[in-house]
Amino acid sequence: MKNIATFIISLIILLGLTLSCNKNDEGKIKVLLTDDPADFTEVNVNIIEVWAHYDGDWVQLDANTGIYDLLELQNGVTDVLADPTAIPAGKVNQVRLILGEGNYAVEEDSITSTTTQHPLELSSQDKTGIKINLNSEVVSNQTMVVTLDFDAGSSIVETGNGQYKLKPVIKVEEVIYI
Repeated sequence: MKNIATFIISLIILLGLTLSCNKNDEGKIKVLLTDDPADFTEVNVNIIEVWAHYDGDWVQLDANTGIYDLLELQNGVTDVLADPTAIPAGKVNQVRLILGEGNYAVEEDSITSTTTQHPLELSSQDKTGIKINLNSEVVSNQTMVVTLDFDAGSSIVETGNGQYKLKPVIKVEEVIYI
């Protein structure tokens, strides 16, 4: 009887240690957004979801959804695209942004000072999203802060019929741990 009680107590202690180790074996990921200059006065994109590709599966992050004027995010200015979201420690291969409707660019005529709003047509970004390679590690008890540079100037293409398409050019500018 004494051996069974000792075995059960040892098993409970081992289980408690295992659970406490697993609980601490997670980190967080936070995503920031910035931009380089462009030949527009505004470039507004509607970001409705942010995902991370972790361990062979997509995990939805705690996104701050809405319309972002990319041109307000220049010269070191960033905005929080996804608040710190806890995920298990391990490799994150990609980040994916899902865009919604209502994306547009504003252009100002320097001679007449008139502005023109150009709707930005999407290809499949509203369905499949924009995948950005990350290939970084989420470290236990740390927050991985990923800064994405959404290059507005390179992302807008004027078609032959005067329409504008949004073909996002996004790169990982920086990954730091805090």
